[in-house]
Amino acid sequence: MRALAVGLLAVTIFSSAHAERSAESLPAVSVDCYQSFATKTQFPEHSNKDVSVANDDFEPPLARYRLQVIGKTILKIISDPDRDAFREEHGESIWKMTRDFTNKHQIVTWREELPGGIVRLFTFDFADLLLTRLDISPARSPAAGVELHVMKCSKSTVVAR
Repeated sequence: MRALAVGLLAVTIFSSAHAERSAESLPAVSVDCYQSFATKTQFPEHSNKDVSVANDDFEPPLARYRLQVIGKTILKIISDPDRDAFREEHGESIWKMTRDFTNKHQIVTWREELPGGIVRLFTFDFADLLLTRLDISPARSPAAGVELHVMKCSKSTVVAR
């Protein structure tokens, strides 16, 4: 009997923890994200070991990304939303994201594979409206290294196209 009670307690604990982590819908949001900080560094085995930081652009900021939740389960990602020649759109399903919707966090992250073996990781914090993009170039490429972009987002007034 005692083993059954312990087993039920363990199942209950793990079930509630799983329920907290597996949100079935995304919060409604429509934001424009502007670059706030960027840095790039080469991998140590390359001769160029400089670290560059760029965050002092005095031009009016361009929206780098627009994020919109569609139907509570798709995060629509629009890159360069205000420049038609560079604009790209795609959606990420909530089921293809890693997410943390506990009492402390409302964060999603997803991965994209780019040409040349580059891996791009996005993380979006719904509470703080921060978007990060991390590009990792393979060690065998001439531009091997890591590039990080941090973007502050604000509520968007533009309706999706």
